[in-house]
Amino acid sequence: MIELFCREKPIDQDQLQTRYNTLTKERDQLQTSYNTLTRERDQLQTTYNTLTKERDQLQTRFNTLTKDRDQLQTTYNTLTKERDQLQTKYNTLTKERDQLQTSNNTLTEERDQLQKEIERLKQSSVEKGESNSLMTVLFDSLLTKARNVQLTVCPQGWKKLGSSCYYVSTESKSWEESRQDCRNRGAELVVINSQEKQVFNWLCGRKSYVWIGLTDSVTEGTWKWVDDTPLTTKYWNTGHGEPNGGGAENCVYFYSWTSDKGEWWDYDCSYKYKWICEK
Repeated sequence: MIELFCREKPIDQDQLQTRYNTLTKERDQLQTSYNTLTRERDQLQTTYNTLTKERDQLQTRFNTLTKDRDQLQTTYNTLTKERDQLQTKYNTLTKERDQLQTSNNTLTEERDQLQKEIERLKQSSVEKGESNSLMTVLFDSLLTKARNVQLTVCPQGWKKLGSSCYYVSTESKSWEESRQDCRNRGAELVVINSQEKQVFNWLCGRKSYVWIGLTDSVTEGTWKWVDDTPLTTKYWNTGHGEPNGGGAENCVYFYSWTSDKGEWWDYDCSYKYKWICEK
């Protein structure tokens, strides 16, 4: 009796079926939840990948814009420097122009006074009965010279020879850079078309290398001045067979080592020498 009483009561089939159905339903619900979570995870992964790609694209655009900004800043700084240099040159030229204008006004006034004095002397001689053909010619000649007097005054730092002004640089540059510097000063590299101009020792000293305005860079072997006039009067260093550089040496410098008048040598235009401007 006791053994029968303690023995566990067996579960009938209906209860087992109910439990089975319940577990099956819970499993299906869990499977549905799992599938939903998996789908949401995949969607989030896709969204994450898209955002990562967009972020990388934005970073690339940011880097490009930063580089462009830096280049623009560099360009701006360069233009600002060039503007300041041009402003300085403008101020210098304005000052030189004003000085020239003042000198020109003074010379004009002196010329007019001289002309009046000559006319007064002529009139005085006529009144005194001293007039004759020779004196008339003399007075007329003086009046003509007074009217045609050249009012040429060179800017500060330039030297005068004849009716032209000359500037010798204190630094060294290539031929093209030298020419541009002369243009910035309202001048050109010097054109040497006379013996008087060739003797530049008084201007730049002995043992001087200076660029002049002669080149055959347009047509090899055809030497022309910067004012487009052909070469006629020549002062080559014939002892060394100048010009002898061929296609590699298209510009000319003046060298005053071997003689008082100096001689010409052709050389590589990129080499840096001093230079002479003329205006």
